[in-house]
Amino acid sequence: MSSNGVFHKLRSLTKESVVYGFAHVLTRSVTFLLLPYYSHRMTAADYGELSLYYLFLAIVQTFYIYGLDIAYLRFYNLTDHGKSKAEVNGTVLIASLITSLALSAILALFSVELGKLLIHAPQNASSVPSNVLLCISILFFDTISTFPFLKLRSDNRPLVFSAQKLINVGINLGLNIWLIEGMNMGLRGVLWANLIASIITTVLLLPDILKLCKFKIDGPLLREMLAFGIPNVPTYLFVMVVELADRKALEVYRGVSEAGLYSAGYKLGMFMGVVNAAFRFAWQPFFLKHAQDEQAPTLFAKTMTYYVLVATSLMVWLTLFIPPLVQTDLPLVGSLIAPAFWAGLSIFPLILAAHIFDGIYANLMVGIYLKKATRKLPLVTGVAALFTIVANIILVPLYGMIAAAWITLAAFLIQAVALYLTVNRIYPISYEWGRIATLFIVGGSFTAVAALAPLTLYWRIALAIAFPLALFAFRFFPENELRSIRRLIRL
Repeated sequence: MSSNGVFHKLRSLTKESVVYGFAHVLTRSVTFLLLPYYSHRMTAADYGELSLYYLFLAIVQTFYIYGLDIAYLRFYNLTDHGKSKAEVNGTVLIASLITSLALSAILALFSVELGKLLIHAPQNASSVPSNVLLCISILFFDTISTFPFLKLRSDNRPLVFSAQKLINVGINLGLNIWLIEGMNMGLRGVLWANLIASIITTVLLLPDILKLCKFKIDGPLLREMLAFGIPNVPTYLFVMVVELADRKALEVYRGVSEAGLYSAGYKLGMFMGVVNAAFRFAWQPFFLKHAQDEQAPTLFAKTMTYYVLVATSLMVWLTLFIPPLVQTDLPLVGSLIAPAFWAGLSIFPLILAAHIFDGIYANLMVGIYLKKATRKLPLVTGVAALFTIVANIILVPLYGMIAAAWITLAAFLIQAVALYLTVNRIYPISYEWGRIATLFIVGGSFTAVAALAPLTLYWRIALAIAFPLALFAFRFFPENELRSIRRLIRL
């Protein structure tokens, strides 16, 4: 495959990532737009409790989906199983509906016990069981809507995908403000807003997938999908430990207020998480589509390099401008983030860096999908999860949220390295590690200066301009790639 051919396909991947990214940014913008609002309407303790409910949603969603999401992506997009798309749709929808209803009923019976396990010292203990029930309802509808969204991605319909996300965002944002401001419902209003938005989204999405649906469970197909997907249940759980154990450790060892401060800083660091999600939305169908290309490994290697280029650039620029922006005293509204939450900004660059390694992990998943090697993932993610638990227990009581952030960064790095060592044996790809190392060294240096030095606005602008110039100085861009990029820009 010529350099032009590689970059033509990368341009296609980039376009789809931008569209999906726009949609995901809209969805996550609820979080980002409401963080300033929450910081002025909630205490750090209230926000800490809310983050623990979100932790519950993230972890328990694993059991609701039990790997059927990645199984659906593979079996809907590839035809090596001999079944039609209608049979795949019907099997996954009916199986998911049955298991989600059963799991919701079981969890509802134990809502009081789950609440006690979830929040160590709640502000209002009597409200916790009903809040857990709201979370269970959100999980049910979010699970059912998962597969119509996956179908839109697989059918290359990013605009419809984006429109549905926009509707969800509008409903969620409006209800959050109305229920908190108008109805004075506090964090319970946040959960109700999420539930109502989830119900409406599910109702709007279902007709599309039901048009292409054979309404019965195909036993052999389901068994094959479960064999591929179920190994991801422990994998997802271990990933959730890596992503979320820090919040729980802070709540237990340092108090719910520090957990809330950390969650605010972590939430801003999720700018990179949004980029990763946008990339994943386009990447998974993309590499399945091009898996049989003659020079697929070359294409996948270039994708890794340019993903890291984009991610490190964003890390530098966000570290330069986001912390001063959210602390600036603006006319009428004041600071975007209330001063009581500013301490959480210290972890922002570390979370950005951590999510770069999460994106590298996503790049490395090609071999797992193509070789049906999901059974290898629990060991990969389990190593990172074990490190996270032990390190949080030892270091968080002593050093608090800064230790939690460094542990998160180290855990994502361990996870990416372990996956590379695993996948390289079954689907070797010659990644451009030298160029990637250049990005880490240059990007890490600029980020450290941006985070630690007392810079004026002019110096921040100067560093933002200097970063790409430094990459040219270190000869990151080969001349043949620059020519290909110029040609694509002209098209």
